[in-house]
Amino acid sequence: MRIRDKIKRPRRPVVAYEILPPREKDGTLNSYAETISSLLSQTHIDAINIPEVRDEERQGDKPVKSLTRAEPREFGQLLQDIVGVEAIVNRVVVHQELDEEMLWVKETNQKYEIENLIVVGGESHKVDYPGPSVNEALKVITREYNFNDGDIFCGGISIPRRKEESKNLINKSDHGAEFFTTQVLYDASKITKMISHYQRRCEELNTFPRRVLLSFAPVSSQKNIDFLKWLGVDIPADTEKYLNGRPGAMIDRSLDVAIEILNDTLDHIIKNKLTVPIGLNVEHIMSYNFQSSVEMLQELARIYREFCIKADFYI
Repeated sequence: MRIRDKIKRPRRPVVAYEILPPREKDGTLNSYAETISSLLSQTHIDAINIPEVRDEERQGDKPVKSLTRAEPREFGQLLQDIVGVEAIVNRVVVHQELDEEMLWVKETNQKYEIENLIVVGGESHKVDYPGPSVNEALKVITREYNFNDGDIFCGGISIPRRKEESKNLINKSDHGAEFFTTQVLYDASKITKMISHYQRRCEELNTFPRRVLLSFAPVSSQKNIDFLKWLGVDIPADTEKYLNGRPGAMIDRSLDVAIEILNDTLDHIIKNKLTVPIGLNVEHIMSYNFQSSVEMLQELARIYREFCIKADFYI
């Protein structure tokens, strides 16, 4: 079953693993993909989610060094062939004119055999980018390209800490987004609030909610935490204090935090009988956290799959 069909079936579990394209110094794409295939054989995933890394101006110095990485669509094509699961490629659409961007989309679909895109916008609303907005790109891909022999299944990004984010989800859905992946979660309060608001807006508009994949990642050092915060991830002061506490390793404590947030979110959905379909997306952030992220994926997926079996209120 294709990932798009799984995403559209509310009671069907959907688990994705998010991984950065390899750095140039890491060697060939093939050897890197084979390593991933070996590690991911430890657990089941439905898709591999590949972000696009672009350096943009953010407030403060970047905590980690920027390195040139392989092209996501090329990496995605190899992973589809070697690992045997579909790739979801993230694309920041604002950096070139719409016509050029659509040529990239067509080439990605036809030459690289990528059928799933997450459409991403720019880092700041204050920047006058040359390319289309997320909604503009979604509309052209889903209503023009796909009606002219194209085959792209589109998703979007959800940032629960933003005000009226549920309204953003509705707008993106109206323009063609069929699912969303959240920013990495280190706080349950904002994601539960967003899901509740999203449910209410869908009911008011008599539309169905799209699936939201909850994103998690392990951290093993303060440098990891600083990087996530630099990316805009909301990490409450009490959570950061716990992560830096004693005894035990930070990597283990970050798993505890992820389990608690996932359980709190799923409990909230059950208690309130919300019908927003949920998925799971686990990422490594840093390459040296790769094995820990696979272990996190195994544990969170177990909890999530049990929830899907019990969630009989889904349509």
